[in-house]
Amino acid sequence: MYKKLLLFVVPIFLGIDFPNIKPPTDEILWDKWGIPHIYASTDDNLYYMMGWAQMHNHGNLILKLYGEGRAKSSEYWSEDIGRDKLLHQLGVLNASQKAYALLPQKEKQVLISFAKGINTYAEQNPNELEEKYKVVLPVKPEDILQHTFRVFYLEFLINRNISKANKWTAGSNGWAIRGSKTTSGNSMLMANPHLNWDDFWLFFEAHLITETNDLYGTTLVGLPTIGIGFNKNLGWTHTVNTLDNVDLYELTLQNGQYQLDNEFHDFTIDSVQIIEKTGSEKKATTVLRKQSAFGMVYKEEGNKAIAIKWPNTDGKLNIIGQWLAMGESQSLEQFQEALAMNGLPLFNVIYSDKENNILYHFGGNAPKKNGDWGKWQNIVASTSSDDLWQGYYSSEEVPTYLNPESGWIQNANDPPYTSTFPAAIRPDDYPSHMAPNAMGFRPQRSALLIKDAMNLNLDQLIALKHDTKSEYFLRIKEDLRNINSMELDSLTKEALEILLSWNGAFEANSTGPVLFGMLAKELGSKGVFAEEWDLNDPLNTPRKLKDLSHVTSSLQIAAEKHQQIYGSLAVSYGDVYRLEVGNHSFAANGGAGSLGIFRTMNYSPKGNGQFFATHGETYVCATEFGKEVTAKALMSYGNATQAHSPHVGDQLELFSKKQLRKVLLQREDQLQNLEKREQLSQMQ
Repeated sequence: MYKKLLLFVVPIFLGIDFPNIKPPTDEILWDKWGIPHIYASTDDNLYYMMGWAQMHNHGNLILKLYGEGRAKSSEYWSEDIGRDKLLHQLGVLNASQKAYALLPQKEKQVLISFAKGINTYAEQNPNELEEKYKVVLPVKPEDILQHTFRVFYLEFLINRNISKANKWTAGSNGWAIRGSKTTSGNSMLMANPHLNWDDFWLFFEAHLITETNDLYGTTLVGLPTIGIGFNKNLGWTHTVNTLDNVDLYELTLQNGQYQLDNEFHDFTIDSVQIIEKTGSEKKATTVLRKQSAFGMVYKEEGNKAIAIKWPNTDGKLNIIGQWLAMGESQSLEQFQEALAMNGLPLFNVIYSDKENNILYHFGGNAPKKNGDWGKWQNIVASTSSDDLWQGYYSSEEVPTYLNPESGWIQNANDPPYTSTFPAAIRPDDYPSHMAPNAMGFRPQRSALLIKDAMNLNLDQLIALKHDTKSEYFLRIKEDLRNINSMELDSLTKEALEILLSWNGAFEANSTGPVLFGMLAKELGSKGVFAEEWDLNDPLNTPRKLKDLSHVTSSLQIAAEKHQQIYGSLAVSYGDVYRLEVGNHSFAANGGAGSLGIFRTMNYSPKGNGQFFATHGETYVCATEFGKEVTAKALMSYGNATQAHSPHVGDQLELFSKKQLRKVLLQREDQLQNLEKREQLSQMQ
């Protein structure tokens, strides 16, 4: 994922002497890809310029997101009154305000400086911003934390449990490799998060240099601290983990109270008024916040109510502080101390360092509760205090392991027990509600790609990362040969021949992927295989098609649909699936993770049988921790969203070619690839 020089986290690390790092005067060197290399003499200046830089590339988006985080979308823009209400009703906004009040001064100052940089940019560059978003100005430090809570708690956690999000898809791949598997003997890291290609899901890439540290990485737009990154000594990436820390309860009501054990209790109730705007008309709407021991009330009907329990409603957990500490870490021990803060609400952590350590950690606020995994996947009808959370598991109690004998760690959103083989931990070692026990085709593909790879250099690691073959197809290809082609009509027979001659790769010039995608849809997701997945044979199961007659009829339907839409079965994948950002358009490669494709891409229809990429591969960074850290990276959609920026989609061609950029860690390289230079004095 990255190499030795920077770190994907937040800006600065104090108290560490790096005499070779002597940043010049405070300034930003903008390279030709729109990536800011920020040189700062103080933390305040660093975060101030980080705020300025994000506004330069994403000004309109940032103001929009902060307005939404305030729960004022309806008041400002006549939009999303439902989300405004939910942010109040479920206590997300209130929790962020509590969290800001509890922030240590160090983290609070980060937000203050970041907000100041945002506001100064807006004052000096009013013509770069849309008028409708200026209503959000001035940005307050609290806005940044409100946005953070909206993204992490409402979007990442709550919405995927109440099905409010639009096809929310968890994603990401990550690899950590020990020196025993590399030609140089150096450890390596591959970061590969998957999120939507728009809005609050977007990443921002930056390089942060002070007298005490040199960091490189990415963060979600609107956040000051880098969340995936590396420095001269270590680095990490995140994947969304199989963590269940949002639960829905069905409560029993009587006379406005809810039952807990053998008594009825009052809700804690308060209210807030929000402005609902329709056209030019405004009206005040009252939103009730009703809190029970089981969580915040989401809806009521008759003598029942649904309550939602989610972590950190008291604001005591510190997301900003943990990422700061992770970034400031210069050793494994310091990094583990940062993990022990348990401030992040979710995410696996995959780690590698210069001392040839690799680490897996099942991060997040994992609640202690009774019952197995299955119990908590549905609404729990309860009146018993036995079903209340009993705090969170500590970082030492969740699945974690260091330097497995395999020499590698992978995670592709699978549970912790399948992240290396031979397995370093087992499900029986942990409470049954901690995580499920399963492994889909994408994590299997991930493990199969890396487990037997030896003598890797960085470019070879990157080549493995760009694999587009479908593990699902490879698993059933031989079974397809058992279909009796003599019983098929000519179109279905042609379809079978196309699939049997295909190597399973979702490349732009391949003619099998579109047809196979249709076949997989017709087959359905359940009951396809005679042998289901088995932890004792995790990389070879499920296997053996259960019902060839069902497969044959599904293939016939898929072939007919394909022919009807495209007029031929011999259609190139890249003619149907496209990469489109700004004015850039290229043939796509990669496909759905559900098909077992490591290079994960999801698409939305654009009409005429075509699709365009909307989710999947976002930021990719491959790093080698040698004497000098080296790294290559790519931001699929570019590092900017401002309409007239040349960096909207400017990396998309490299993406289509499965190429990464050299990460410009050295000042000389930055100057040779310089687009613009800004002194701090010009930003004040």
